[in-house]
Amino acid sequence: MDEQTPEMNRNQIITWWASIIGVCLVIAFGSIFVTRAYLLRRDYEFKNWRPPHIARLETDLDAINRDGRKVSLGELRKKIYVAGYQYTDCPAGCLGMASVMKLLEEEFGDDPRFRLVSISVNPDGDTPEKMNTWVKEHGIDSDDWWFLTGDGEEIAKYMISEFKFYGTEKVTDPEKIAAVGEFAHDTRLALVDGEANIRGYYDVMNVQRGDQEYDRLVRELKMVLDPELKLSDFDLGIEED
Repeated sequence: MDEQTPEMNRNQIITWWASIIGVCLVIAFGSIFVTRAYLLRRDYEFKNWRPPHIARLETDLDAINRDGRKVSLGELRKKIYVAGYQYTDCPAGCLGMASVMKLLEEEFGDDPRFRLVSISVNPDGDTPEKMNTWVKEHGIDSDDWWFLTGDGEEIAKYMISEFKFYGTEKVTDPEKIAAVGEFAHDTRLALVDGEANIRGYYDVMNVQRGDQEYDRLVRELKMVLDPELKLSDFDLGIEED
């Protein structure tokens, strides 16, 4: 009986190690399978990604266009538009944003579904006549580009509650007013689809990543205009496995 003990111990050790190796192999193959499934799913979602529905304009906004005509955002249903917050007395930033929007007008202006909307941060100071003069002076005169003014309280409330823009603050420091203007306001652009859904916000005036934000806006605007387009249809400079 004692003579069989070493042999039994060896068999037990072999069985033990075989079990350990088997468990490790199961874990390894399981990890490979899970990782591969995750990568395939991520690749599929990346290639088939669409601009999300971030918010929705649940109510309408009545305003006055620069030509004196009474309009409402509801008139733009079935149109796809890019909207921003601006005002004519802004010393620099708003003109920069208008320049960005002009690039969009040059690229997409021939599409009858596309529109641009600039909404005044300072409706009390921006009369339709003043806005119309400002537009013509800066060469951004387009019938498909609304410049809206109206009731200041109503517009401010709408931009926060519906567009989800940041609240506006009045600047009091004279030096800051000279540099950035009388109002500190949201300088992002919003992309709105034909069903009044906000599909994206774009920080095109950001010093570090403004160019990338503009490129993202153009790409996602194309995707909203053409539902057949997928992210994989664009050259993002990412090598595929």
